[in-house]
Amino acid sequence: MREIPHSPSLKSFIIAPSVQRKIDAQTGGPPQRIPIIVCLKESAEHPELGVQASKDEIKKFLADKADQINDSDFYVFASLLPDDIKKLADLTDWVYQIWLDDTTYAHLLTSTDTVKATSCWRTFDARGKGITWAVMDTGIDADHPHFATLNTVNKTLSRNFSSSATLDDQDGHGTHVAGIIAGMCPAWEDKKPFHVATFVEEQGETPQIDDLAAPPSGVAPQAKLLNIKVLNDDGTGSASAAIRGLEYLRKLNDVTRGIQVDGVNMSLGYPFDPESYGCGYSPLCQEVTRAVESGLIVVISCGNWGYGQIKMGTTGELVTVAVVSSITDPANTEAAISVGSVHKGKPHRYGVSYFSSKGPTADGRMKPDLVAPGEKIISCHAHPEQGYHYREASGTSAAAPHVSGAIAAFLSGHQEFRGDPEGVKEIFIKSATDLGRERAYQGAGLVDLLRAMMSV
Repeated sequence: MREIPHSPSLKSFIIAPSVQRKIDAQTGGPPQRIPIIVCLKESAEHPELGVQASKDEIKKFLADKADQINDSDFYVFASLLPDDIKKLADLTDWVYQIWLDDTTYAHLLTSTDTVKATSCWRTFDARGKGITWAVMDTGIDADHPHFATLNTVNKTLSRNFSSSATLDDQDGHGTHVAGIIAGMCPAWEDKKPFHVATFVEEQGETPQIDDLAAPPSGVAPQAKLLNIKVLNDDGTGSASAAIRGLEYLRKLNDVTRGIQVDGVNMSLGYPFDPESYGCGYSPLCQEVTRAVESGLIVVISCGNWGYGQIKMGTTGELVTVAVVSSITDPANTEAAISVGSVHKGKPHRYGVSYFSSKGPTADGRMKPDLVAPGEKIISCHAHPEQGYHYREASGTSAAAPHVSGAIAAFLSGHQEFRGDPEGVKEIFIKSATDLGRERAYQGAGLVDLLRAMMSV
């Protein structure tokens, strides 16, 4: 059959194209294991059992072929050699599809004024008291003074789903994210302020150490945090670790009458693969949807893929341009609150950050949902032995926790909306401040906690 130029080729598969490419790339040398997610078939003979029968059979098959086997309610996770993946694909009675277990990456406070948190503290005393938020990241330094003051991190319910041997934050990304959501800097001891590391272009990666001008605070300083570690000590992780983390959170609320956890912040993601699944329907995206349907509010950073380079004309000169439809998974999930980045102090003037991933989604839906401060944000540093307790960082990783903190503060003042993620999302989208930018860049606009509080 003749190939038509630029004509899309859509074919059904059991082994996803992304997995097949990794298999095909292994020519010569010893075979290497490939991390996969096995999507299971439901039992035709016993539909009441769902995928359990398939899961049991697949785990038996993998018993002598994988170093480690993990599973969730709907998937089995393993790393297999190419020949074993092909054998697994032949088990069509139990296997629906085999996807790549994508590598997730970390997407990394005058900004509390920008989202109008300080106004709500004074007017409504909405500081997050009684609300619990999970942070799915590289871990949290729970003993940091910022969290120790109010015993912010619930160590009992915290869990490690990463490949790291410790729940502690060795990378620092998760601690920075957590400090934006909750906690507060204690009063200066002997009037000696904590130090903060900022970065100047001329100094490269060497930080400039200064005294903090004032004690920083999370957007919802009195909220409690769960440390759900799904990223490894180098800031990378797997989609399967995030799936297992979300499943754990989803089930926490099922075992008690009350609400153990109100929401989760996911400042992580990976590029969407259009050949393997529909936009917003990857295994991780589907788990996000289940979490929202269970009553969890899921806030996700959109990614830092909002710019790239193209060659101009015949000269071949490289020019930096904005990249649309660059939002990463799992922020493509419709049910999630997906967050882009703006300037921390002057968002009306400077607008959306150049690096912030932009919509619409690859299937034409409008994302992001909101934007929040994500440039040069000062928050907690996980390694105070380096001479400073706070540091500056930028990215949509820093924008998403502003929204998480704002929602936690909102819920502490409007308890009736706990367990209602759809209602909360609608309130924050309708109350956002329009920055006058394209919808695909700014979403509904800048998160506005004061207006959200006053709208109901």
